[in-house]
Amino acid sequence: MLRIAISGSTGRMGLALIDALSEHKDLKLVGGVAREKNKNIGKDLGEIAGEERIGVILSSNLNDLPQIDVLIDFSEANFSLRSVEYAKKHNKPLVLGTTGYQDEDLKLINETSEHIPLLKVPNTSIGIAFLKKIIDLTSDSFSYFDKLEILERHHKDKIDSPSGTALDLANSISSRLKNGGSINIESKRTGDNAGEHRIILSSDYERIELTHKAFDLSIYAEGALIGAKWLKSKPKGLYSMSDIYS
Repeated sequence: MLRIAISGSTGRMGLALIDALSEHKDLKLVGGVAREKNKNIGKDLGEIAGEERIGVILSSNLNDLPQIDVLIDFSEANFSLRSVEYAKKHNKPLVLGTTGYQDEDLKLINETSEHIPLLKVPNTSIGIAFLKKIIDLTSDSFSYFDKLEILERHHKDKIDSPSGTALDLANSISSRLKNGGSINIESKRTGDNAGEHRIILSSDYERIELTHKAFDLSIYAEGALIGAKWLKSKPKGLYSMSDIYS
């Protein structure tokens, strides 16, 4: 039984994870954390997610967590650094799904991965992992197109724009261009969109689109749990979703 705690338990992804965990008999939710001012502090995580009580109370302090096997963080950049520090101090594998980091934050994350297994994933869906594999197969073929851009759509409450996923895809493409270069990203935040990313390659007389559409947040939750199971047995190091499906 893999014991899991969630940092950012009351956000969209946190709630999706609570729901997903209830369907896995080999996983157990044992703790949850959110900011001190969160109105749900002290409440049962099951009830917060609109389910039955599960006997796990939302805390504002990572040090209140019981014994865990993996910590999953889907909070926000500044708060998630507490998870990074906690995981390092207690030698716990960390699935880091949060985005929006500054350069200094990324430096801390990279340094922490020298001590613990750390899965840094701006997008935990299997589909995005396979989309990146398609990019990997192209070598420098992207250089043959005159225009390269990424269009992304997310729900209206998503804070970072462009998203971590869009930036990650852009970096993957840019690294395969003969002369480097940046990729234009257009971001839209509307409605309840679970996530859409379109890579557009065009020249004067032709156009290619590679598209990934998420129809429900559950795909990200399931991907994060797959990542947690995989990460538990790994040595220290910095990993991505592509490593899981290599």
